[in-house]
Amino acid sequence: MRIVFTIGTSTGGVGTHLHALARDLAAAGHEIGVIGPAATDEHFGFSLLPGVRFGVLELGTGIGASDAALIRRQRTLLRSFAPQIVHAHGFRAGLITLLTLRTLKSRPKFVLSLHNQASGQGLRGRVETRVETMLARGTDLVLGASTDLVDRARELGAQTARFLPAAAPEVTPVSAEAAAATRANLAEEFDFDPGALIVLAVGRVAKQKNYPMLVRALARLGEGNRQAQGNRQNEGNRQTEGNQPSEIVALIAGAADDEVLAEVRAQYDDAAAASAIPALHFLGPRDDIAELAAAADIYALTSVWEARALVLQEALISGKAIVATATGGSAELVGDAGILIDHDDDAAFAEAVAELAVDPARRAELGTRARARGAELPDEREVAEELAGLYTELVSAQVG
Repeated sequence: MRIVFTIGTSTGGVGTHLHALARDLAAAGHEIGVIGPAATDEHFGFSLLPGVRFGVLELGTGIGASDAALIRRQRTLLRSFAPQIVHAHGFRAGLITLLTLRTLKSRPKFVLSLHNQASGQGLRGRVETRVETMLARGTDLVLGASTDLVDRARELGAQTARFLPAAAPEVTPVSAEAAAATRANLAEEFDFDPGALIVLAVGRVAKQKNYPMLVRALARLGEGNRQAQGNRQNEGNRQTEGNQPSEIVALIAGAADDEVLAEVRAQYDDAAAASAIPALHFLGPRDDIAELAAAADIYALTSVWEARALVLQEALISGKAIVATATGGSAELVGDAGILIDHDDDAAFAEAVAELAVDPARRAELGTRARARGAELPDEREVAEELAGLYTELVSAQVG
């Protein structure tokens, strides 16, 4: 089949997912084209994949007068690719692609993948709903990365909507020695005890990730530690430390929106000035996520919403004790293999971390459950094969 993907600006999970699809479908013998911004190609290397052609389309983030030029450009690109299937990823790519396809006399089948929910309020929210509705009704197939996205598409009138997971990349096993070395290096770099309990969050410092909730939870943990210390002093230090770690340290690995990072840093500094709380360190973009996860004791996901976070899947595959917000597709992904809390509930988050901090057996139990659940997740090749089957159904129906 001749398949063209369209994508907007991406540096995270959507681009990673599409890179795997393009790679595996091309390897299976399909003719693959990818249309998107040059920066997205530079980040993911679509044009470097064997059997994949890339066409530049500088999709911005807002609707405006320049969209007419984008439609003309994409029409030219599609005519050169002559696809049987055009598959857009995300609202912005989907909108421009739908408008472009409406200008073609002979239209290929149109597939839309939804990876995020619309979150606008007021006028913006009403505009987003209109776009969502137009997309749902204008596609031959809507694919949701979580079941709530599938349900939303059906509510808005999608002809056919199905769930298709975005699979996590293969996770390379990390030896105990490598994990210990990573922990030691982190402890030296950020000046904390190697025996500290490490809470790791992986993801861009952006509003969706809700790191302010993490800061509030750290403040609660600091208060809880002070109360515990006071109780031990009042009891004449008769209680032993047992499995209590010497300290708790939170690490955030990922790129950052500068404005959001500044806000979270300021919030943390204010909380730290008021009282002692666990340390929080921003690691920035990293290429050793597997090693960081192996070195950590708890994996944290504080997001306002996630469809099917790749980093959460990686945490499951790595066998980490997980504390995550039960939003979007996270609850169905994690199940009983982690501790799920309500959105923005810093008290519940702090309570879960405090419980796990003093109970290594519980952490190990959750890690075992996570690894078992991770082993059941489909890999990238399996997802590509499932998608190829859906494409075949569409093309066969068109021919018939």
